[in-house]
Amino acid sequence: MVSSRALPVRSFTVVTPCRNAEPLIRRTALSILGQEAVRSGRVTLQYLVCDGASTDGTVAAAREVCGDRAEIVSEPDGSMYEALAKGLRRAGGDVVAYLNAGDFYHPGAFDAVADVLDSGRGVEWLTGMYYVCNEQGQLVRSLLPHRFRRRFVRQGIYGRFLPIFVQQETTFWRRPLLEAVDLERLASYRLAGDFYLWKCFAERADLAIVDTFLGAFVRHPGQQSEDKRPYWREMDRIRERFRPWDLALALVDGAIWLTVPSRTKKRLNRELLFQWSDAARRWE
Repeated sequence: MVSSRALPVRSFTVVTPCRNAEPLIRRTALSILGQEAVRSGRVTLQYLVCDGASTDGTVAAAREVCGDRAEIVSEPDGSMYEALAKGLRRAGGDVVAYLNAGDFYHPGAFDAVADVLDSGRGVEWLTGMYYVCNEQGQLVRSLLPHRFRRRFVRQGIYGRFLPIFVQQETTFWRRPLLEAVDLERLASYRLAGDFYLWKCFAERADLAIVDTFLGAFVRHPGQQSEDKRPYWREMDRIRERFRPWDLALALVDGAIWLTVPSRTKKRLNRELLFQWSDAARRWE
């Protein structure tokens, strides 16, 4: 049997879980449907909008933007992660991701992801630079991490003792990694379902980093993410225990993230940090 890591990327699945997101869904859907890799025919796209029985115009807006290019399901659910689990059960793409309403991808995101996954380096999942935008889509924060340590992912250190979380808006994975995920359990989370996903993936594979803009989180007033304490309480129930020396190493990593130039970061993580080479015309 040929490993999925040896097969070229031919298709993407993206899930958007949403409810009452009429003002937000258009930007997100357009950024997914407008991917250059899809428009060129390099990859095909399965786009799943999993709506939680919205009472506003979310479904109408999604249908207006997507037409027959998306599968739109609207039915009651208990949480965003229940909606996400429904979408992931239907995922058929070689590469899978999810993007919440209001957030967006760079037009070249799928091309960059496919390039790295097709590089022959055995990458199973990857993330890009950390990007945060305001409501107008203007960049207000960016950061290039130099590495994500698997045990730190499982311990819930990122975003709590280090400057950023593993950013959902810029993370993609090969579909076989979903075999490590209990989708029923994912559906039971209200806040920390993303952490549960990353923890499952980190038990199987290293997280690669691509030094480019793949996607962005967009800040909006009143977002649940403004208060991290309920998220941490849910995460604490499933994270692995960390020790004092883990936190000491995390402080070192954080200092590197914030102070070291990107080329030096590459030298510190040659295998899992990909940067564009003008000379070779590829991600290395």
